[in-house]
Amino acid sequence: MTTRIHSLIVVQPLISSGTHRLMGYGAALGMVLIWSFYFLSLRQGALSPISRLDMTLFRYAVPGLLLLPLLLRRWSGIRMVSSVWLLGMVLGAGLPFFLLGAIGMGWAPVAQGSTLIPGTAPLFVTLLAVTLFRQPFSRWRRVGLAAVLAGVVCLIAAGMGDTAILGEGQLLFLVCSLLWAVFTVSVRQSGLSPLEAAAVVTVPNGALVVLYWLLAGSPLSLHGLPASEWWAQLIVQGVAVGLGSSFLYGYAIRQLGAEATAAIGSLTPVCATLLAWLLWNESLGPLSALGMAMVVVGVVCASGLIQRTRD
Repeated sequence: MTTRIHSLIVVQPLISSGTHRLMGYGAALGMVLIWSFYFLSLRQGALSPISRLDMTLFRYAVPGLLLLPLLLRRWSGIRMVSSVWLLGMVLGAGLPFFLLGAIGMGWAPVAQGSTLIPGTAPLFVTLLAVTLFRQPFSRWRRVGLAAVLAGVVCLIAAGMGDTAILGEGQLLFLVCSLLWAVFTVSVRQSGLSPLEAAAVVTVPNGALVVLYWLLAGSPLSLHGLPASEWWAQLIVQGVAVGLGSSFLYGYAIRQLGAEATAAIGSLTPVCATLLAWLLWNESLGPLSALGMAMVVVGVVCASGLIQRTRD
């Protein structure tokens, strides 16, 4: 038992050249762009006639079906991964994460969800890394995470005067952030390729959604809607997020590590809020703007960019 626990808390080595790290940064930035559209899609889905079941099928069943052959072909190697990390991936980025995020996005603006979920994830990832794996906590990472935390506090304070339901949405976002941190650490420790990790998440979660749909007999809302109402959701949830961002996130973790990748993900609020302002004319108060600026500064510090430049 002691040997098994020790093997779980041994950090997998990070082996990447300068070129691979640069590609990792590019993958992380591409992931940020996709995540921004993901949060916008959740917001639009919460306000549209598309049912939550339809959205969930898009997110997991579509990519799960596409990745099922890969999962079967690589299963002999995947099953060698500890069940702890496999379960962490299935739950951390699976149905609990998606459904809680979708509910919260119906209660709070895009700026709130897109900042709280990826913005606080580096805090949870570092907490797991320090407590479970005894990872070093460098000065620049401490400064960066403190700035991220201060930015998140500013954002929460900016929305406190709205409604009680907004606070409930923020709480759901924080739970989603913790789940995402569990997923991030699990991917890092599993050693699986980006597409293998995506298959581990989407295939079982997609199967559960389809099983629920068949047993419950819940009707889909798509047959009564024009294609313009749901095709964008299918592309964003099923293809861009289910396949694209999963691959990019997994690749970035392999090249940069879990903590740096999670820190770069905190840039999502800037991109998502700008898109929300352009597309939906969502307002952005000075306190929220200050909070997002602090998050950006924190990302630069916590991601290791400054330290590598000095080196």
